[in-house]
Amino acid sequence: MVRLLGVLGVVVFLGLGEAGATGVEAPALFTPPADLIDNIPGDFPRFHFAGHGEDAALLNRYLWHHFSTRLGHSPVLFNKEYLTTSDQWMGGAVHPGWPAPVQDIQRDDLLAVRLNPDGYVWTNQHFSHAHEQGWPFPMWTQGPTGPEGFGAGWHFQEDGPGWVWDGLRRQPDSPFAREEALGGWELVHCESRGIVEGKWRLAATGPSPMLVTPEGPRIIAFNAPFLQLRWTRSGTPAPGQVPYVEWMRKEDAAFSPERRVHFGFDSGNPDYERATGTTHSMITMHTHPQWDGEIKRIRIALAPGESGVEFAIDSFFTAYDTRHTINNPIYIMACWNYYRWNGDLAFLRAVINKMRLALRYQQTVLGGLAHKRIRNEWIGHTGISGLELSPDGAKVIHYGQGIGSNYWDLLPFGWDDLYATNQYYASLRIMAELEEAIRAHPGWDIPGGALAFDPSTLRTHAEDVKAEANRLFWNPETGRFHAVIDKNGQAHDYGFTFLNLDAIWYGLASDEHAQSIMDWLTGQRIVEGDTSTGADIYHWRFGPRATTRRNVEWYGFMWTGPESIPWGGQVQDGGAVLGFTFYDLWARLHVLGPDNAWARLREILAWEKEVWEDGGYREYYKDGLRGTTLQGGGTAGGLGIDFEFFESSLLPAIVTYGFLGLEPGADALRMAPRLPEACPEMGLANLHYRRAALDVLATASTLSVALKTMPTAPLWLELPPDWRSESGEPGPRFALSAPGAYRFTKEGTPSP
Repeated sequence: MVRLLGVLGVVVFLGLGEAGATGVEAPALFTPPADLIDNIPGDFPRFHFAGHGEDAALLNRYLWHHFSTRLGHSPVLFNKEYLTTSDQWMGGAVHPGWPAPVQDIQRDDLLAVRLNPDGYVWTNQHFSHAHEQGWPFPMWTQGPTGPEGFGAGWHFQEDGPGWVWDGLRRQPDSPFAREEALGGWELVHCESRGIVEGKWRLAATGPSPMLVTPEGPRIIAFNAPFLQLRWTRSGTPAPGQVPYVEWMRKEDAAFSPERRVHFGFDSGNPDYERATGTTHSMITMHTHPQWDGEIKRIRIALAPGESGVEFAIDSFFTAYDTRHTINNPIYIMACWNYYRWNGDLAFLRAVINKMRLALRYQQTVLGGLAHKRIRNEWIGHTGISGLELSPDGAKVIHYGQGIGSNYWDLLPFGWDDLYATNQYYASLRIMAELEEAIRAHPGWDIPGGALAFDPSTLRTHAEDVKAEANRLFWNPETGRFHAVIDKNGQAHDYGFTFLNLDAIWYGLASDEHAQSIMDWLTGQRIVEGDTSTGADIYHWRFGPRATTRRNVEWYGFMWTGPESIPWGGQVQDGGAVLGFTFYDLWARLHVLGPDNAWARLREILAWEKEVWEDGGYREYYKDGLRGTTLQGGGTAGGLGIDFEFFESSLLPAIVTYGFLGLEPGADALRMAPRLPEACPEMGLANLHYRRAALDVLATASTLSVALKTMPTAPLWLELPPDWRSESGEPGPRFALSAPGAYRFTKEGTPSP
């Protein structure tokens, strides 16, 4: 999330004042409503809505329920911005199954995130037979194999983990698995000792042992930008000697050193390697100019120049490029969220150059500087669909095309990509703010050096990106943004609500475009040709549909039958994700005003109350009686609410960031409340900021902050320029240095 402080990184502030505390201990600012369930910890956050106690109680229960029922945590990247946005402000947030507060858990998870040397941030989703640093699908088994195949793989065990084996189990006679996988290989200076404990065991019988893949299977280079060998070997390679592969294309009569790619032992994901007990060697093929067309055989030089080596091979297979462009900005945003809520300089020192490298990767490899937008030129990420429907209704599958690049993993986000550009813009603004703050605080001792950015240069570029995105991706016919302009120049717009709301959240949409987007979503105008219009956009009640136009043709090649699923039966085609209603509320608050956002929040809470009265989410939606089913826990469906949809925790944060206007920066906590007339007083108990516990209470003209624990250093609160302390001192910044209640009033407010 990026809502940047207007005054940040400035060394000297006019009007710095220390607000006076009313006593040693902070008095209670409000009495929260009674809990609706009995297991919410006393120091966990509670909301207060004057005159709307039931709504506050419903949201309190919602917050604890979705946090406490999460299935786990890890360095998985895709949800890190969501979860650091939803969690880092929560005091007393200790999950029942975790050993420490969520702030510490997420700190460790972020420190465990890995980057490639080139700056690409790993996905860390889960074990698979796809790209080691990418999304777990598509895999080679999701296309044809054999003499007319597109990919291939050989797996030397009776059974194994991962989705590849879901397919291979259904093919007991497959030549690519079990004992049958040994057939047809040519062995050069090595001998087979058969399959032992799920590995093909081999021993060198002479120098430079090699394997040659069987004749017959065809590989299309476009469908195999990477190869992967999962293996172990005895001993240590000779200095300067590394293994390699060579290949023959359809037209080649022999192997050649001109068609050779070397590979190493350090390109695998250690978490996945533990599952197989082998080294996962990723082999980058697509950068070699002669890796093209049809590949008929591959030769693997296992130990060049060596003899007396033994090997154990788990598998050898082709791999699609399943990397995600959005890992890099998500990493930057998540690290920023953790730092700004906690002020953890040791953490910042550990990650700052990784954040810088992650941004440079977006600027260079992903084309940010050259194109003023993200252009994804990875193989298969052209934005072109993997499906083609001919006028007579016939369907053609373009294998290898339409691979996803983000959370919406069935959709061909790629090439000129607004989803990635939204987040690139956000990461530019974050890094500008952070670099400015680092310069302004030499006492932090944060390294600068060759990777550091100039803040003003980043801000100028960010404005260029914003202008280009609003020009290039805007669809004047529908009054909203295209998602992608593919490599062929075709734009794609299926009424992506999440994409358009992101553009408002990150601040990329112009004011005019933001208004147009909200007029579409609220039914103030109808987009001709959409499947869902007006009130039906909110058919699922808790939030807008993910898309508003039926899509049966723009998908990755692996999603071959979208027409077989009814409209709204799939999250990515007319379904919805509960957590993303947060972005709808944010956009309503900032474009349509707090009254509109408050009314919408109350509608969501009415739905939430009804769900609980019917026995919970699974009971409420069981058997599809309400028009669709829930996705999650291994089942497909149209709504993402529970199980792996941890982002449901986002919703209550609309009070924190939105109505109360709490926004931490690099060195201060800004507060600018935006309250609805129907709820003129709101409060939040047990706010976590810089390892201190606070309560806040706001009205249109007064603000109270109760500092409940002694901070390790004075906390700085930044208010709008027309606010002053209770004693009359002007701001914009006020120091909170000891426990007690601090009160502020807006200029023109009569004294009590």
